[in-house]
Amino acid sequence: MLTGALACGAACAQTTAAPAPDGWTVYSDLSAWQASDAVPISQLDGQWTTYAPRAGRNTALMRSRAAAGVERNGWRLGLELRQEALLTTNRESLDALYLYQQKRKPAPPASLALQGQYFSWQALGLRAGYTFDGPRIGGRSSTIEISGAVYGRQRLRERSVDGVLTYPRAETYGFAVSHTDANSRMTYPFMGDAPSASGAGLSLAATLPLSDAWTLRLRADDLASRLRWKNLPLHTETLSSDVTSYAENGYVNFEPMLSGRKRQVERDFRIPRYTAAALDYRNGDWGAGVQVARYAGETIPTFSLSRRVGWLTLHANVETRFDSVGIGLEAGNFSLMLQSDALKLDEAKTRSLQLHYHVDF
Repeated sequence: MLTGALACGAACAQTTAAPAPDGWTVYSDLSAWQASDAVPISQLDGQWTTYAPRAGRNTALMRSRAAAGVERNGWRLGLELRQEALLTTNRESLDALYLYQQKRKPAPPASLALQGQYFSWQALGLRAGYTFDGPRIGGRSSTIEISGAVYGRQRLRERSVDGVLTYPRAETYGFAVSHTDANSRMTYPFMGDAPSASGAGLSLAATLPLSDAWTLRLRADDLASRLRWKNLPLHTETLSSDVTSYAENGYVNFEPMLSGRKRQVERDFRIPRYTAAALDYRNGDWGAGVQVARYAGETIPTFSLSRRVGWLTLHANVETRFDSVGIGLEAGNFSLMLQSDALKLDEAKTRSLQLHYHVDF
């Protein structure tokens, strides 16, 4: 279920193939990253046997990209498959779901504010880019890369929940919740034309050599983007109920009041923007770096170290937002990076994989 991707530090930022002079380069990239605050990734869709949320805002983030293409004379053309998902919610919403899973109730009187937003997007795209030399800084040429992509075969879902859950006294339970669900795969009777979408995104990157030893790298994925949907199915509903008893198995008996509407709308969305700034230092066979990335409202610092041993370069980094550690290697045209916060993947709240390979002709 590795369905997300994120640059995991200065040492493991996405590798860009250097095309042979006047020749072709064929490249392939795979990056997958997932992170969760409250529960391990493997338990997101099941029972939360391990539950340790943060106070206040909690997130679950996934970002992935698989790409393949060709380069020549600074030009790059390739296909890419992308999938992104992000969930933001508060501690009280997670507590309410956890208590219901465990068939437990808070000590009354209690009131839990329910709040959450979810967004997921998947698409196949064609990306074209060009890398050109910028001004010379610190005795070396800087480089600037600009690329744009158009997307088809899209899937999208956006959901939000807002309301309150109350336990005013023993054996009494109530809730009032509003729910919105935009789902490109939703179907219902008497539905009109099928949903359709168009999309595009623009990305920028720059490498700025500050001196012989220091290099500054900047990156902004989806700096500008637009996803336009027509006939997108949208379901809105409000639910409320007061409950005074529980069934033998511990679940509530209730007769809720429910009202809602299904319709099709035109909507514009933006691809979640990812930005990063990394400062690298090189001294002989040793390298070090620090990176600060920003994605989905989260700031993700990473510290990295590398060591070249003959034809092999070893990498290690520490990411402090989700407390993960990464190890990797580079060997010729191949690079690999693995990252996690636990040795056992089924216990990990953060895990990522990055692969890059290119061949020059």
